[in-house]
Amino acid sequence: MRKIALAILAGSLALSACGKKEEEAPTTNNLVEPPVENVIIEEPEAPLPPPSNNAAAAEPAPPPSISEQQQIQDDAEATGMTARLDNQPSESSNSTN
Repeated sequence: MRKIALAILAGSLALSACGKKEEEAPTTNNLVEPPVENVIIEEPEAPLPPPSNNAAAAEPAPPPSISEQQQIQDDAEATGMTARLDNQPSESSNSTN
């Protein structure tokens, strides 16, 4: 039994070795690379001054001219303080029963 297994193993190794094709050589890049040039960069002799913000700030717009009473009324309306719950005379709402 060992002889048969050994013969089968040897035969399969022989067949696998015979069936191999030659490996192809790796393809080379046929592109032509541009030549490397030495580029000289001219450096400034003195360092540049740091950037600064010289722009003048715009003046704010003047506040609108509204009377004090009108401003109070507008603020009250914006916060909902002028909303009315009922249209009854104020006598019934001030009663203490």
